[in-house]
Amino acid sequence: MRFLAPALIALCLPLAAAELKFETQLREMTVAPDAEKVVAQFPFKNESKEEVEILEYTAGCSCITASINPAGKLKYAPGESGIIRAEFELSALAGVVEKSVALRLNGDKKDEPSVTLMTRITIPVLVDVEPKTLTWAIGEAATPKTITLTMNHSEPIHVASINAPDKRFSQELKTIEDGKKYELVVTPVVTDAPAMGVVHIETDCKLTRHRSQRVFMVIRKPLPSSAAAKP
Repeated sequence: MRFLAPALIALCLPLAAAELKFETQLREMTVAPDAEKVVAQFPFKNESKEEVEILEYTAGCSCITASINPAGKLKYAPGESGIIRAEFELSALAGVVEKSVALRLNGDKKDEPSVTLMTRITIPVLVDVEPKTLTWAIGEAATPKTITLTMNHSEPIHVASINAPDKRFSQELKTIEDGKKYELVVTPVVTDAPAMGVVHIETDCKLTRHRSQRVFMVIRKPLPSSAAAKP
């Protein structure tokens, strides 16, 4: 039986990537409907016996500004700590959104960062539109289909106007409960050709982010039977 010398064994083993120990790599946050910004912080510590260097940190969205505290510090000796800070611009976001910041450390491959920090943000939806798209198959009966608008706010929210320039679809707005619930009934004129339209819905919501909504109408080829059978 042949034995390898310890030095040769060390050369054969893969090099261990540098490591930072994070308190958590997922932050879950619920913010107010009118929140414009929110900050998620990810404290970490170098619990290894080697210096760890952060080679780069990359935000997964233009709505994120990522930074490190202490400012500009990228190298951490054993026992040293720091914080990755992610600031989110929320003006265009609503519902549950997930955003990430990726860190590439010394020992990581160029395109394979070893750390992904995830933030899950819940922004209350004040104007809930369901469904957001109505679909008919080509040749299907031109029957009406309904979109429901539910106002999830302590104050009433009314539908102020509907703008639907595409004349291949007609729309009828029904008030179910004033300021609380509405139905938009959409009917295609014909379904003999592909078509796509959009309805712009304006409400009197005081918060700009929730004021305008869009719903879509689509006439398309029928899905293959195998795809239609999938849940």
